[in-house]
Amino acid sequence: YGVAISPDGRRVVSAYYDKTLKVWDVATGKCVATLEGHSKRVKCVAVFPDGRRVVSGSKDNTLKVWDVETGECVATLEGHSQNVLGVVAFPDGRRVASVSLDKTLKVWDVMTGVCVATLEGHSSSVYGVAVFSDGRRIISGSGDGNLKLWGVAPVSVDLSKPAKLRRKLNGHSGNVYCVAISPDGRRVVS
Repeated sequence: YGVAISPDGRRVVSAYYDKTLKVWDVATGKCVATLEGHSKRVKCVAVFPDGRRVVSGSKDNTLKVWDVETGECVATLEGHSQNVLGVVAFPDGRRVASVSLDKTLKVWDVMTGVCVATLEGHSSSVYGVAVFSDGRRIISGSGDGNLKLWGVAPVSVDLSKPAKLRRKLNGHSGNVYCVAISPDGRRVVS
């Protein structure tokens, strides 16, 4: 269902319907680890900037953070009421964002396991999510045919409203399943 590449390009992590993730060595083509712990199909995966951790989202409504070297689940993030469909790690390595069938986008502090923001505004399931390289903006794509650009407070700022809707992008006539951001942050592709 999902695949992610480590920053150094040496490993690929895949999300599989058998409730596992597999870590692959690109040079040899061999599976070097199987990460087990979700109770339902794993739908999405992202690699942290340090390349040592992976975050996955599942039909069991949870996210799990994994240590790739040990294969251990180091955190389980709970809060979505339906399937987690997309996940992305922030450049700071401290946060992740997830999207779900429950029509929300959540921002998590991985160090504490706490959901620091629940972003609502889509009228249908949210399928895709990407974070800008500055770590201050997120874009989400939904079954309502829209993309939403959200402003997110940096980790060091303690605000009562840690995120807000900045812009709505419309033009699709159907579901938006995935989004990507250009390296310079000036373009979004959906």
